[in-house]
Amino acid sequence: MLKTKAFQGANVFMSRNLVPPEVFDALHDAVKDNGAQLHLCCDPSRNGPNDYHIISSTKHEKFDDLKSKGCKLLGPRCVLSCAKVPRPLPNQGFTCCLAMDGVKVLASGFDMDEKCLVYVILQVRIEELVAEMGGVLHTKASLDLNFVVVKNVLAAKYKWALNVLKKPIVTSEWLKQCSDEHRVVPQESYKVLPFSGLKICVTGIPADKRKEMEKLILQNAPEGDKYKVAKRWGHIHIVTRKWFDQSIARREPGRNATEEQRLIFKQQQELDSKARFLIYQCVNSKIFNKISNASTSKEA
Repeated sequence: MLKTKAFQGANVFMSRNLVPPEVFDALHDAVKDNGAQLHLCCDPSRNGPNDYHIISSTKHEKFDDLKSKGCKLLGPRCVLSCAKVPRPLPNQGFTCCLAMDGVKVLASGFDMDEKCLVYVILQVRIEELVAEMGGVLHTKASLDLNFVVVKNVLAAKYKWALNVLKKPIVTSEWLKQCSDEHRVVPQESYKVLPFSGLKICVTGIPADKRKEMEKLILQNAPEGDKYKVAKRWGHIHIVTRKWFDQSIARREPGRNATEEQRLIFKQQQELDSKARFLIYQCVNSKIFNKISNASTSKEA
C-alpha cells in the first residue's frame, strides 16, 4: 500500500510573478514531489478548502487582494519547510514560515487603553505575526509559555512573567524581527527595559547625580520629558537611589518602597498623576509639606 504524500489533495497555485526567481525551481519540485496538484498561475477565484497560493511576502502588491478574496497564502519558506519534514500545508490565512512552530506566546499590556486605536491595531498585528510563523498566541497565563511580549513594565502579566514564569520578556519589535528574518532571533536586544512605560520625577538629588541619572533613565526607556514634574500629584511609589541602581543592574524594576514610606504620601493618592515614581534622597516633613501645600493650592 502506497503511503499518502504530505501535500496530497492540495491545489497549489504558483506564479512566477509572485515568487522570487531564485526559489521557483525548488518550490516547483517540493510541491510536485509531495503530491500536490501544481498550477503555474495566479487565480484569485480559487479559494476553496484545498486551494493554496504561494506568495513571496506580505509586502507583495498582490497580497492584500488575494487575502481579501479569502485565499490561503503560503510563503516560500513555509512550503519548503513542510516539504522537508514532510507535513501537510498549514490550513490558515497566511503562513510565512515555521520559525515559531509549536511556540507559545503571551501578549500583555496592549489593551491597557482600549480607546487607543494604536494599541488595538498593535494587538491584532501581534496575533498575526505569531500565527504567520506557526506559533500560538495565548490570552491567559500558563507555565508552558515560551515567550511573553509586553507593552512595558506596567503590563498586567509583566511581574508574573518576571517572578514566576522566568522566560524571556520582550517587546513587539522582537516578533517583527523574527518575521523579517524567518527565525527566532536572540532576545537580548529586545528585552523590556526596566523603566519602560514609567514616568519618573526626582527630588533632593544633587545636580551632578541628576545628570548621571538622566542618562541612565533615558537609556532604560522612561516615558515623558526628562524630569518634568507632574502638575498634579497622585498615587506615587516612593523609592530610593538604591532602588534605581538595582533596577539598572538587574534590568528589571527593583522592589517597591516600604509601606511606611508610601503612607507619607497617602493623602495624595486621590489626585490624578502623571508621575508613577518619585526618586528621592531623603524623605522628610519638609519635602512632604512642600508637595502637600503645592497640591492644596492647585485644588483651591
